[in-house]
Amino acid sequence: MELSDKIKYCAICQKSKRDMQRGIVCGLTNEKPTFEKQCADLQASANDIAELEESLMGGSQKHATKLLTAVLIVVFAVVVGAMWLIYNHKGGGEQSVKNVGKKNEALEAIVDAKMATLPQTNDGLVFDSITLCKKYVKYTLRLPGTYIQDYSDDMLICESKFRHSEVLKKLRDEDAELLKTCIKDSMQIRYAFREATDFPIYTIVVHPKDMEQALSATGPFKCPQKDFDRVLRSEKKALPYDIVNKIQLSGINWDYGTNTLKLSLRSRRKMKTDKPTLTKLVENELWSNVNEFYSVRMTMLNEGTIDFRFIGTDDRLQESIKIGPEFYKKGD
Repeated sequence: MELSDKIKYCAICQKSKRDMQRGIVCGLTNEKPTFEKQCADLQASANDIAELEESLMGGSQKHATKLLTAVLIVVFAVVVGAMWLIYNHKGGGEQSVKNVGKKNEALEAIVDAKMATLPQTNDGLVFDSITLCKKYVKYTLRLPGTYIQDYSDDMLICESKFRHSEVLKKLRDEDAELLKTCIKDSMQIRYAFREATDFPIYTIVVHPKDMEQALSATGPFKCPQKDFDRVLRSEKKALPYDIVNKIQLSGINWDYGTNTLKLSLRSRRKMKTDKPTLTKLVENELWSNVNEFYSVRMTMLNEGTIDFRFIGTDDRLQESIKIGPEFYKKGD
């Protein structure tokens, strides 16, 4: 049984739980499911189990139909490709190819220079290749593992939304000449994210209008509000979330007026609430556990402030510890 099908059983099981970074995991082992045919600890209604098994059987039939469709598409593509080759051999497409090559001479030079520096590794991603296509420039990046297949659709959308802003900032800061040339030639830039096994995850498309906005922006790069809102909605679904030492993240909110991400924290044990102690806790244990949240990463991208708000048992604010770019950019 495929892991994706096993996770569907976990989704209906009352013992499962949602992890903010890994999606649905087993509440007993805190790991992804490993059973082969049936989980001995499955706790779900008979109706839910019956509906899921019927759905999985239907999925097998759909897979066979998709396979047949794929074969027909390949045959059709071979026929069309052969016709195209015959047409080009006779000279019908020669002029258009020459025009494209002439139009993109400057772009070719930039792409060739970039390709000479690859591969590069940054933040766990391997930048494999850059390719100049007819209507776009394609970047190919690979993750070190295959765990991304286990992510929920909602988490993948959040990942791609965050990456779109991250990609734009990186292009603005490091490849401004490429952006200017792509704008001039009406070319897109596509970032194709893949697993180590070459399995495609998602592709981010950067349009010329996005490039113009990125280049014209002054000061800190700003993630679009709609992308930020989507990330916040998704992460709020996973709350409350245990971080460390029985400290629970109970709220995530963004203050657009002050460019501040507010994280509400509650402790399930008695703890010191003096500012020096809490500051040390934030900068060491808490920071290492929250700096991969998409909302935190987007705040860092916007050079905003993260406000750790410690809430008491009486629901009142006990202390507020704020950290900004001077803290999280010192390692850059």
